[in-house]
Amino acid sequence: MIIDAHCHLFTNDAALGFVSGSTFDEFVQELDGCGVEKFILFTIGGLFRDFQKSNDEIRNMYQKFPERIIPFGTTNPWYGEEALAEIDRCVNVLGMKGFKLHPWMMGFAINSVQMLPVMERISDYGMPVLVHSGTVPWSEPLQIAYLASQFPKVQFILAHMGITDLWKEAIDAARRYSNIWLETAGTPTVAIKTALQEIGPERIIFGSDSPYGGVGGCQFQMNKLKYLKLGKHAEALLLGENLRRILNI
Repeated sequence: MIIDAHCHLFTNDAALGFVSGSTFDEFVQELDGCGVEKFILFTIGGLFRDFQKSNDEIRNMYQKFPERIIPFGTTNPWYGEEALAEIDRCVNVLGMKGFKLHPWMMGFAINSVQMLPVMERISDYGMPVLVHSGTVPWSEPLQIAYLASQFPKVQFILAHMGITDLWKEAIDAARRYSNIWLETAGTPTVAIKTALQEIGPERIIFGSDSPYGGVGGCQFQMNKLKYLKLGKHAEALLLGENLRRILNI
């Protein structure tokens, strides 16, 4: 089973109109062409404003496609008790299977004290967290590693595994803590190859960041793995088996 760990729901007012990508139908059609059977879906607009409304949108889409979508919620630590209440609502009412955090877009440091109550609540539920990584100064891999050290029950997925500048740091973070996983969207092939050599295929996860990149984006991200000629076992781990372990699918 191929599972895409990184897909956004674009709506008409998403991100205040200054980011764009293919429509939901377009990128799902492309996922079909790439053999993707399930995909994690979370907001883009809710990373800028009105995260409660955006979580409702994810829930509504999940109800339409329950066999395909794995819904992830989001919350904003700037909102204090409201942020904690939204975690409760995401789990107990909306049926979310994990959380997406984007410190750069939301404007907080991932290792700040305001994150501690948020992570405590998420840890209580045993939910995985996919965190944007690689953008300084708010979401550096070793900053995320600090949280991983404080919350060993939480599985942290480093989206983009440090992107182009901090992928070596992302690999170092994964080497230090077994509850850190590396996700491949937007990272160079050499980074994925090095991660395979240094930590093995057991904690690397495929993601496309759809619908960013527009039509062809998912295929491009998948081709990076095909180019490495991983072998059947390692390819199966990266394309779905590792994520199945995290999500208990």
